[in-house]
Amino acid sequence: MQKSRYIYYLVVVLALLTACNSSKKLLEQGAYYQSVLAAVDKLQKNPKNKKSQEVLRKAYPLAVQDMLNEIKKAKSNAVEMPWTHIADTYQALNTMYEAINASPKARQLIRNPKEYYRQYADVKEKAASEQYSAGERALRKNTREDAKEAYYFFQNADAFQPGYLDVDKKLREAKEAATLKVIVEAVPVPSRYFKVSADFFYDQVDKHLRNLMNRNQFLAFYTEKDARRIGLKNPDQVLIFQFEDFSVGQSKAFQKEETITRDSVEVGEVEMEDGSKKPVLGTVSAKLITRRLEVLSGGILSMTINDGYHDTRIYRDEVPGEFLWFAEWGTYKGDVRALNEEQQKICNRIEVTPPIPQDLFVEFTKPIYDQLTAKLSRYYQNI
Repeated sequence: MQKSRYIYYLVVVLALLTACNSSKKLLEQGAYYQSVLAAVDKLQKNPKNKKSQEVLRKAYPLAVQDMLNEIKKAKSNAVEMPWTHIADTYQALNTMYEAINASPKARQLIRNPKEYYRQYADVKEKAASEQYSAGERALRKNTREDAKEAYYFFQNADAFQPGYLDVDKKLREAKEAATLKVIVEAVPVPSRYFKVSADFFYDQVDKHLRNLMNRNQFLAFYTEKDARRIGLKNPDQVLIFQFEDFSVGQSKAFQKEETITRDSVEVGEVEMEDGSKKPVLGTVSAKLITRRLEVLSGGILSMTINDGYHDTRIYRDEVPGEFLWFAEWGTYKGDVRALNEEQQKICNRIEVTPPIPQDLFVEFTKPIYDQLTAKLSRYYQNI
């Protein structure tokens, strides 16, 4: 797939990424252009680096000759999109020229680096025309994938020659054809649960869908309201969310009674003949009554994707979730020293009221949200 900037930019990035590698190794591998930029980068940091100096002297003329050979080959139509290839190569030559001029030490070593600005200016319009024509051919194939290709071709044309012909119009046309348009239907919670709303959950899902759009320029989600506003009657897909089944606030109460004993507890003291006092150890006990209230909430959300043109199902999944709220408190009779620290904490608690149904609904939808967003990301990541 064509990308939206010159190929030489990619080469520059790769070269900079390899700057931390050995410029000598790059030279030995025949990567002369990358070797030049890596050597210049190291000389900027350490002008006395002898190895980088030697590499730059050897790599620069080899890189220039290598690129001029590439241009010669492209002019004989021995490569695909020759004018694009020629323009990109001239830009790479100019990139080396600018890198060397920006480094005082590199300028000492390469006294006459050559620039190719005029040559680039002479061919960039031909490269723009080449990319524009490729975009038109791709767009005529009338598929989303080809429209994506067309969009990148038109971007390349505009990068070579800003405002080339009607490239702005072509970019909009290709973007429109390449974009997957999805109407999202969030079915409200059934009326019998009038005290519970799924609005908060759906709002969070909508934010996730917006994030997916930000990561993929060829993906667009619309609410039903937005679709009506822009007149979108034939979407590519309809994405439907619906709570198929759920319950909120199913409560269970438990009570447990037990006798707790602990030995080796100081229960008193005795006075010795010498007047000193010695503790008396014994066993203490307490009757502990523990109460526990559990409130279980859960449900299943369905995610259905229908084909927008034929109204046929192309994907369906169900995502479960649940949330268990509980509270424990207790009382005791007897000696508190028989209870451990946790049992004493329970006895210090008072009975509490469970959360309201809306809060319980929000809690059980949290695990649903995590699963759902992961499924949506996987499905639409390469769409």
